[in-house]
Amino acid sequence: MRPFAEILVLLAALTGLSCGGKKETVQAVPVPVKVETVAVRDIRPVWRYSGEIRPDTQVQLAFKQAGYVASLHQIRGADGRMRNSQVGDQVPAGVVLARLRRKDYDAVLNQAGGQETSMRGALATAQAQLEQAKANQTKANLDFERAEALYRAKALTRPDYDAAVAQQKAANAGVDAALQQVAARQGQLGAAQAQTASAQIAVSDTDLTTPMPSVILAKEIEPGSLVAAGSRAFTIADTRVVKVEFGVPDSMLPHFKMGARVPVEVEALEEGERTGRITEIAAAANRESRVFNIQVSLPNRSGSLKVGMIASARIEQPQSRQIPLVPVTALITAQSGSNNYSVFTVREENGKQVAQLRSVRIGETYGRSVGINDGLTPGDRIIVNRTNQLADGSLVRIVD
Repeated sequence: MRPFAEILVLLAALTGLSCGGKKETVQAVPVPVKVETVAVRDIRPVWRYSGEIRPDTQVQLAFKQAGYVASLHQIRGADGRMRNSQVGDQVPAGVVLARLRRKDYDAVLNQAGGQETSMRGALATAQAQLEQAKANQTKANLDFERAEALYRAKALTRPDYDAAVAQQKAANAGVDAALQQVAARQGQLGAAQAQTASAQIAVSDTDLTTPMPSVILAKEIEPGSLVAAGSRAFTIADTRVVKVEFGVPDSMLPHFKMGARVPVEVEALEEGERTGRITEIAAAANRESRVFNIQVSLPNRSGSLKVGMIASARIEQPQSRQIPLVPVTALITAQSGSNNYSVFTVREENGKQVAQLRSVRIGETYGRSVGINDGLTPGDRIIVNRTNQLADGSLVRIVD
């Protein structure tokens, strides 16, 4: 019977029955909250942009010729023994990182050299024949002059005169033929020299030489590997100077000038900030992201800045400005990862204090406060606690 009695009591409460026969009205209880007034502060705005450390110059070394890898550059390892070069090693300029087996290319070079020597001999023979033809031409010209003089004096018969004329023509033709032979031999010698030079280049291309002081970023070969012409063997980078690249919207471009100093902080190092210089400002926006790429170059003589590290560039506005500040505890989390947050302000309504939800756009964080770029004005009163218990229009009671 007890459950039935409890049901009767519950029904009586729902119908507002009481011993006096009057109905009671439920009043909303104001939420006790703390309130702070929005203050302003003279602040020099700071923007931070993150980017990845990249080398100043990066090169992929590939073999121009095909062949078997005969050897790699040797470096003394940490254990004192000589070993082949590997990723991470520092190498100076002009070092032969890898060498192909040369005997195949040496054979071609020797063949080309022999052909060149043969052509030199043939040219020398043709030049000697030209000198002989010129001598015969000189003698034939003298004989013709004597024969012509005797023939005019009627002291030489016609057949002898005709023989002198024929001898002169034959000598002239011999010189022309010798000249053509010399020209042909010179052309053949030039072709042989070109073949020798090409063979010498092929031999030199069996060596893969570093064009600059660099660090090895990637290695694709080992001794004994068969490589094709154009196949990549190493990726090297000059890291004496590194760069940090990041994108900025068009509204920020006026804050960037070529050559300007920029503080850069590297998260992986405890050396504090470094100072770099702006060395590149994109002339056009990226078609996909619609931002302009900025490049900041940093000296890296110690080599402590490694490719792939994350760095943060800090850009300060030259002039300070007054920015409204609110405690971080007053912010209500943004939706969809945007920069738009909300806060509760206090307004008077029919003699009561009511919480009003207001959207704001935040800026930089300063300790436990955050700058408000839009949505609040100095003097606004904001609620700094129990925001998770409030809704737009909730009654509040301000407490100290």
